[in-house]
Amino acid sequence: MEPPNKNPRSNDEPTMSQSLPDLSTLPESVLVRILSCMDPKEAVQTCILSKRWRNLWTRVTSLNFNKHAFECTADFVHFVTNMLFFHGDSKLDTFRLCWYIHKHEVSTHSSKIYQIYVSNITAWIFSALSCKPLTISLVLYGFPNLKLPHALFTCASLEQLELDLFDSRKKAIEPKCVNLPNLKKLKFRYCALYNLVMQGILSGCPLLEELSLDGCSLNISKMKSDQLRCLTILSCQSSRVVEIFMPSLISLHLEDYCPGIIKLSLKNTPSLSKVFVSYKTFNENYFSSAEFRFFNCLRTVTDLELYGPGLQGLLEKIILNCPKLDCLKHLTFGQGAIHKRPVLLCRLLRNTPNLQKLTISDKQHSVPEKPATSGEPKKKGATGRMSFKCKHLKAIEIKYSDPSGVQELVDILLQNVSHRKRVRIDLSRF
Repeated sequence: MEPPNKNPRSNDEPTMSQSLPDLSTLPESVLVRILSCMDPKEAVQTCILSKRWRNLWTRVTSLNFNKHAFECTADFVHFVTNMLFFHGDSKLDTFRLCWYIHKHEVSTHSSKIYQIYVSNITAWIFSALSCKPLTISLVLYGFPNLKLPHALFTCASLEQLELDLFDSRKKAIEPKCVNLPNLKKLKFRYCALYNLVMQGILSGCPLLEELSLDGCSLNISKMKSDQLRCLTILSCQSSRVVEIFMPSLISLHLEDYCPGIIKLSLKNTPSLSKVFVSYKTFNENYFSSAEFRFFNCLRTVTDLELYGPGLQGLLEKIILNCPKLDCLKHLTFGQGAIHKRPVLLCRLLRNTPNLQKLTISDKQHSVPEKPATSGEPKKKGATGRMSFKCKHLKAIEIKYSDPSGVQELVDILLQNVSHRKRVRIDLSRF
């Protein structure tokens, strides 16, 4: 008697070759979409598969060129130039160009060759613009003499634009005019922006909904837009208070604060509901009334996240003048050692009467051997002076790596909340 097959295959079960679709039967439009998802080099190589595939790569709708995919710079330049030449003015949804030139490479190239590279980049951008793209992403590091063509800021088809221009100094964005009637998402990284330029960008993009500024130098005093819904500012530098007039703004993300960008003033943001703020450092020498004005503009916010080591110092300064946050429903603290100063937390909670969920996340490097566990609250008469009334509070979530102070925080919260029996507390350790 033959032993049973450990992996019996049914007669109806397809084999590997049977499960693969027959690409030869697919419409050309589908094949073009498949090639558009591939790396450009691989898309070109498909021309050898069959006569039907020979010229399909010239109609791809997405081009993503990355210098890291080529060992030789000359090969990269030759490939991109030819790819764009044979692509012609066929419809293009996405054009991405990523090229890093390191310092040691610059020293080995003559100024003439370096200028040729800059000319190539400019020509490639013009070629992409002729295809009426929806998205353009330029990640160009080490090109101090590069000047972006003004046509890039008047492309009517653009819906998304990303400029990442890292250099020894911030590259100034200085278009003669901005007319991007369909642009919805805009990102600047390592750029220098000035008042007139920023005003021209915001006024020349009537449909702009998302603006991201990362590592930029902001020589501006005002940002005004009637349509912008999401604003992100990361690691930027400024020497003045930046006033924001954005009546449609819903989400504000501020991270890795520097002294200047702390001084944001929200003048007209009635729709603001989600705010993320990270105070990396807090320096009293840069503290001004702008911080008070900023927190006074959070009255409409429903979701507030506060992060960073400088959070404690900031709260100590503003806690007595903190406004009522009647709309706030979800409050999150992170990486600010706030659980070691529960008095600050309780005082802040006095101003959040409609809070529903409180999250505290504090990840530290030192971890004692025995973690603290939640239990019955301790009787501490002194904490009665910190009582707060969050009648709608349903959940408190505490994430920690250093358990010291966690038990005390839990006890104080339970002792001071008016309806502690209906509040769920979740403790978790990193």
